[in-house]
Amino acid sequence: MKNATIENVLNKIEDESEFYFLFNHKLIDVERKIDIYANNKPIKEILEGIFTDEVIFVVSDRQIVLTHNPKKEFSGKLTGQQQTVTGTVTDASNGEVMPGVNVVVKGTVIGALSDINGRYTIPLSKLDDAILVFSFVGYKTLEVPLANKTTLNVILEPDITGLEEVVVIGYGTQRKETLTGSVASVKGEDINTPNMNVSSSLTGKLPGLIVNQRTGEPGSEDLSILIRGQSSFAATPTGSDVNPNAPLIIIDGVERDNMSRLNPEDIESISVLKDATAAIYGARAANGVIIVTTKKGAIGKPEFTFTSNTSFSSVTQRPKLLGSPEYARVQNEAVWYRANRPNNWTTPTFSEDAIRQFEDGSNPDVYPNTDWYSEIKEPFVIQNRASLQVTGGTEGVKYLLSFGWQDQGSEFKCMNLNYNQYNLRSNVNVNLNKHISVGANISAIISERNGPWENTGTIFTNTWADPTLVARFSTGERGPGRFQESPLLLPDRGWLKISNLPINSTFTSSITIPWVKGLKIDASFNYDLRNQFQKRWVLPYYFYERNPVTGELERKQGTGGEGKGAVEELRDTYNKWTTMMFNVLLSYNTTLNDVHNISAMVGTEKQKNNNNMLQAHRMKFLSTLLPEINLGSDDPINRDNAGSSGHSARDNYMGRLNYDYRKKYLAEFIFRYDGSSNFPKGKQFGFFPAASFGWRISEESFFRNVFPFIDNLKLRYSVGQTGNDRIIPYQYLQLYDFAGSYVFGSSVNDGIRVSTMPNPNVTWEKSLKNDIGFEASLWNSLLGVEVTLFKEHRTDILTTRRMSIPNTLGFSALPPENIGEAEVKGYEIILTHRNAINNDISYSLSANVAYSKSKIIFMDETPESVPWREQTGRPIGAQLVYKTDGTMYQRDPDGGPNAIDPAQGAYHRSNRPGDLRIVNLTAEWGDATDNVINTDDQYRFNYTSTPRMVFGLNSNFTYKGIDLSLFLQGQTGAYNYDGSYVSLGASNRQNSYVTRAEDRWTVDNTTGKMPRSDAYQPGMTDFFMMDATFIRLKTAELGYSIPKDVISRIGLSGFRLYCSGYNLLTWAKEIKHADPELSGGSGNYPPQRVFNLGVNIKF
Repeated sequence: MKNATIENVLNKIEDESEFYFLFNHKLIDVERKIDIYANNKPIKEILEGIFTDEVIFVVSDRQIVLTHNPKKEFSGKLTGQQQTVTGTVTDASNGEVMPGVNVVVKGTVIGALSDINGRYTIPLSKLDDAILVFSFVGYKTLEVPLANKTTLNVILEPDITGLEEVVVIGYGTQRKETLTGSVASVKGEDINTPNMNVSSSLTGKLPGLIVNQRTGEPGSEDLSILIRGQSSFAATPTGSDVNPNAPLIIIDGVERDNMSRLNPEDIESISVLKDATAAIYGARAANGVIIVTTKKGAIGKPEFTFTSNTSFSSVTQRPKLLGSPEYARVQNEAVWYRANRPNNWTTPTFSEDAIRQFEDGSNPDVYPNTDWYSEIKEPFVIQNRASLQVTGGTEGVKYLLSFGWQDQGSEFKCMNLNYNQYNLRSNVNVNLNKHISVGANISAIISERNGPWENTGTIFTNTWADPTLVARFSTGERGPGRFQESPLLLPDRGWLKISNLPINSTFTSSITIPWVKGLKIDASFNYDLRNQFQKRWVLPYYFYERNPVTGELERKQGTGGEGKGAVEELRDTYNKWTTMMFNVLLSYNTTLNDVHNISAMVGTEKQKNNNNMLQAHRMKFLSTLLPEINLGSDDPINRDNAGSSGHSARDNYMGRLNYDYRKKYLAEFIFRYDGSSNFPKGKQFGFFPAASFGWRISEESFFRNVFPFIDNLKLRYSVGQTGNDRIIPYQYLQLYDFAGSYVFGSSVNDGIRVSTMPNPNVTWEKSLKNDIGFEASLWNSLLGVEVTLFKEHRTDILTTRRMSIPNTLGFSALPPENIGEAEVKGYEIILTHRNAINNDISYSLSANVAYSKSKIIFMDETPESVPWREQTGRPIGAQLVYKTDGTMYQRDPDGGPNAIDPAQGAYHRSNRPGDLRIVNLTAEWGDATDNVINTDDQYRFNYTSTPRMVFGLNSNFTYKGIDLSLFLQGQTGAYNYDGSYVSLGASNRQNSYVTRAEDRWTVDNTTGKMPRSDAYQPGMTDFFMMDATFIRLKTAELGYSIPKDVISRIGLSGFRLYCSGYNLLTWAKEIKHADPELSGGSGNYPPQRVFNLGVNIKF
């Protein structure tokens, strides 16, 4: 180049290479013209030919910082007596000094750049009210009041966005720009919501992650977590806690199951591996992997962070049930229908006089109008959460200490339900020298849950009791309720206490080999210990009933409970789980000729798990004040004990190779060789490979010249095989149990029989994953888009063959075999937009949509008489239902077609007016001569309670110290069947929803949209399969950060006040009677709506 300005030369270098320059135009003269010729020369040689000794340059990776010689680094004019402020700027991420940082006195043009050693010097006339502003590309701007200091050392934190973002992957990290897999990630600060459960805070934040909250019970939040939907229908025994679709959860490098109970203040980031990149975890990764990384210490003086939240919590949706007057009318209708609608009916269940007294409330002890829900519910409950964290360190030692506490109660006062939790964490890293470092990350979660001994689902079912039953008499005595299980009696009936103490410890060491640049050895040892103790205390209880003859209240003993309420019962259960794991990783990174970037990793991992359970049960105690096992009856009829233990082990080997050319052409290869004790010898090991490729088209010169506004455009593809060993272990072993007895000699002996046929060929499921997608960012990351298409083919799913076997074998069924096959297809779309209007105003928007649909390819199901009942070709979990045409019968069929099959055992032998019109599928799709409705007319409903599409919309706005964030979340493509909603006028004294009753079919309302009272259904119908589509304002938060120049006067570095809410507003398409996120029943403990006040203080 001839007669070109230095600025033009630098721009040319940026266009032709991966380097980019950082400098201050006021300090570096780039208008000077030069002549230069360079071809295939090192960058340092080119720069030395451009600049004189007045300019110092530092090359760091692809970044080149130009700084002026310190003797000319000041700019601006100073007046008055001058003083000098000096200091050093350090990178918070690695502790290294930072050259080229722009340091400016706020409100002036006085400034400097830090030199090659990270030092800066600024002369000032006044130090008391001056504020220094430190800024550097890719780092957060920092403002620090001087407060008369002459030395000010600062630490800048990376402001990692877009391509610079570092994503946590299996056994390492990777920059997003070179990532070729489908990995979603979120920062810890983005999931720190008022909700007490970390897992539910992920809802809608990570595309492809499906999180449904099935209950809001404190300490027992039942969360369904899936990655890209269901892809396995493996057989699991009833009551088993094995979930064949559950993802693998890795916390700080170790498989752990307590993600929900982490202190959100401790979380640095969460990543989700969704495609073949999960193959690095081999036989456990078929359902995807969730990787949680907790925070570490940072170089700097001790910084304390205190966070406190006080929340007001109540149910998201309160059920609206019938009052006594309408309930009585519905019951009268039902009895009339059951009596075949006599013309002169004189024996209704409730007389008109009774209904009048229900309405006027004149005699509540005899004619009550009980709202059972109101009887047990407070308007809200106060919950608390607090955290104190301290971080700091030097180049030799970095530390983080954290303490968290939360207290959850229940607004359902009869349950005496509360949950307390304490989180402790210590994370220390020590650099023994420049090549060796060691660390220890130790955490504990101490929790205690107190509540009723009975399942809360049963308790909520009893809030559906007949409203004409007395809850509490006017004199204060409590009535029996429905089936003698009034929820008001719960405090007298006993309690359940569950104490948990998991202690997780990880010890690490890292060695960089000095004589081989880029070679590193990492080793870790993990020991996790979890102890759980349950004490279940069941007591006799009493209630009052009015004698129908005398009118007096009589005290009676209840007959509900584990032992039917007759005597005291105590059941103590102790569980202990331990995990030991050791791994060693050897990694190597290098760059050849400044264009070939290579990184490789190989490693091995050994894991051993043990669990023990011991249980004791006693009945009949000396005192109800001493619930201890040794005080129970010694009579064998009043006691029993149980115990078990389990062991498992894994032997794993893994590796990864990454290559890129100029960060333009990308490739990654993964292998995992896993061994598991779940499988028999000779079949314990499996090989799981994967590969992914990427092409950053935006780095091509032909593309940049045509589309300069596109910052990044990357195509990527991945393919690989993962496994799933989430099965009941040791299925290859023969099992025995006691059965019957036999006489040998003169004695009777217990008999032993073979209980289960073994499967000597059992192995893991295999999942072949294919992903293709692209990522793009435009106009300096103003707009971003990411689209992914995926397909998963799951084979070797454990399922049972449907074959007849002779009774002489001694088995009732064959063992599960690896014969099942399924597939999942779908897509994911992510859109982002961020903009800073000026220094005071900025905002960001992001939206994500994920769709997935499963299909069973093969399962050896029982041959069906009609094809529409088959599971093959249908979604996993599709239920059998009767098809309806959405209308009611308006007249008696008079012996006409479509009579209900008497073999179904119903008291209605044919359809009646007001019944749902059941479609005869056999006649419609097959045999036109068929005129009977039976199970052949059931079909597989095409949707399940797992949503096919989930979406989220996040928005953040800041104005000076004010910040506002809103997050919308929703789902579609899910249908729920709520049996409690179907019932109306049942004979079991169960109440009904207002919406179910108010537009029911009656002889006076023949156009009603709901079936009549006590309408007959031969089984589940698609009429009551309800669309669970909803959109929810999941979180909203408004905060204010007090300016630093104000709070620094009282020794604080940060002070933020905020108010927030969780599950605030919900729009549901069809399910109006309950929270649409609940699946299969509104008798569960409902999810919570939370209003929160909080403060965050740093000092």
